[in-house]
Amino acid sequence: MPDVFRNAIASVLPSAEDMRARLLDLPGAAVQAVAEYFSARLPDVDILVALPGAEALAQAASSLRGTYLVHFDPVRGLHDVPPLQDIRGVPTAALVTAELSDAHTELQALLSAEHLGWQVRAVAAAVERTNGPARARLELQGVPLLVPVLLADTPRGLVFERRFPQVD
Repeated sequence: MPDVFRNAIASVLPSAEDMRARLLDLPGAAVQAVAEYFSARLPDVDILVALPGAEALAQAASSLRGTYLVHFDPVRGLHDVPPLQDIRGVPTAALVTAELSDAHTELQALLSAEHLGWQVRAVAAAVERTNGPARARLELQGVPLLVPVLLADTPRGLVFERRFPQVD
């Protein structure tokens, strides 16, 4: 992963609030770097589902991959769903989220997609908070995770995770 995204996150650590604000307002080069990372590593899917706060990342990755883009809102559910007549068989999807910590919204989106008959093949998260239960919750659903930056909560705030190897 190019350092541009990691540096954008590093500049606001250890503050969780500043990190969330940065994820909502990433510089264009950082958005592009993460979109390229996701585009290269996601399995083949028909649809990318943008979760709240990850709209720019999902849009950029969708443009690179040439996939449909659908938005998810916890209140409205999946919306902007285009006609999918050109998809043969079961539609496949990946969820795109900015910050993965408890996986409540991601599980809600996953269930909404499955309710439509879609198969969710991955969750792509820009940042994972490793102290949260998200990874276990999603892995119990059989959904692989793709995350370029792992962060740990410490008494002094957020730091880059050292317990697990960082991805490229």
